[in-house]
Amino acid sequence: MPLQRYLRALPGLVADMPNVLRRMRDNDYKDIPTVDKDRYPAYYRRTFHWQTDGYFSDHSAEIYELGVELLFRGMADVMRRQVIPPITRFVRAHGPADRLKLLDVACGTGRTLHQIAHTHPTLRLHGVDLSPAYVRTARKQLADVAELTLAVENGEHLPWADGTFDIVTSVYLFHELPRNARRNVVREMFRVVRPGGLVVIEDSAQLADSRALETALRGFPAEFHEPFYEDYLEDC
Repeated sequence: MPLQRYLRALPGLVADMPNVLRRMRDNDYKDIPTVDKDRYPAYYRRTFHWQTDGYFSDHSAEIYELGVELLFRGMADVMRRQVIPPITRFVRAHGPADRLKLLDVACGTGRTLHQIAHTHPTLRLHGVDLSPAYVRTARKQLADVAELTLAVENGEHLPWADGTFDIVTSVYLFHELPRNARRNVVREMFRVVRPGGLVVIEDSAQLADSRALETALRGFPAEFHEPFYEDYLEDC
């Protein structure tokens, strides 16, 4: 966990809390900067988690990782790291790592890519996210990664040929997509991974995982603006 960076982000997160609470009180999920409606789908143009500017500003990107870590009570990085064991098994079976290309879909500020790079420093890493601000932040935070490319693109329409990658991952994306968009992203992930490649998706638990979690899972979208989460819980 990057404690020094999180400590630097903490004052900005605390100062922003009145704005978050106001949006929550007023149900003002459309409080975002003016954006190009042709470029960004309607489901994306909102303030997930009531966060200031949605995913559309450098300020949002700077405090995002800390906000998610607090939201998940210190378990966000732990959950992200669950994608690493299947990657490690695949690399051992199909390496060497420096010949393998990995794409992280909805890479955000690059935290998952950072963890993968720390574990497999010679993997050829690629990331894609719909937010220019988050990709800018990811470039800064991943500046020491030797082989990395980042692009601002929509996961529903990935700009790569069939079978380009050996491994494709996605973390914390699917619960924030409507059902049709989830289908589109999954289709694209499997299209750009090579035959025999690996696709790894990490996200919230679903009802099929454990009915014992149902009360907690169904309560989550009521507290935080997650309009597609309830459908995600049932979507297998």
